[in-house]
Amino acid sequence: MMPVSPLPSVVHGLLKAEERRSPPARSAAEAARLAASALLHLGVLAALVLVGARGFPEPADLPALETEIISSRDFDALRAAPSPAVTPAAPSPAAEALPRAGTPPSPSRARAAKPADPPEMVRPSRMLSEQAIDNARSRGLRRALERLGDEERLAQLCDLEAMEQIHAWRADFQPDRLVDYASSDTSLEGVVFTARGGAFRSQRQWYEVSYRCELDPPLRKVVGFAFHVGAAIPREEWASYNLPTRH
Repeated sequence: MMPVSPLPSVVHGLLKAEERRSPPARSAAEAARLAASALLHLGVLAALVLVGARGFPEPADLPALETEIISSRDFDALRAAPSPAVTPAAPSPAAEALPRAGTPPSPSRARAAKPADPPEMVRPSRMLSEQAIDNARSRGLRRALERLGDEERLAQLCDLEAMEQIHAWRADFQPDRLVDYASSDTSLEGVVFTARGGAFRSQRQWYEVSYRCELDPPLRKVVGFAFHVGAAIPREEWASYNLPTRH
């Protein structure tokens, strides 16, 4: 079993200054979404620490999770933002619905979009995200997910599933961050969420990833998953895709 990273160091990573694709100005609803996402990450990390302590035989040593990057500017905006309850004019979380059509990928040399379901995709038979969410130590995680809109919640669930499946597939991959729209927008068709141009970070190296994630009709649980891990992304291209270069 691989050791679980200490919680404080991962939490510290959430607050480091990192540039995002999003515009400098953040709405109050966006700040609230970031707060919920941060709570989500902390809840999953607590669950993973418990799993590592109890020595579950499968999957071995679940990876740490962070599906959003919170820069120092975002964190300051989060602390200063008013409560969404007193800003009715602000867009609701539904305004952040996927696909993120309003924020096209910024890289100047975008890679060609991958097929939604290429033949080489790995198709695991056992879903892993529900185990972390159902853990007794994951009450905060469950509350954070409940506060998200349907499409943002399912994106978080699918990103979590992707990170855990990557680690279960190859133990030398230890994902600690995932950006599902690094080089291409995500899409949602019915209960199927697809990320064709994602990226995940493992041991200070970014890798291409695409996945197809199917949820149950209430959009509460992952019931089908397929993924493909691509090549390592050269360091000189990280900035073009707004992938953090600092750790």
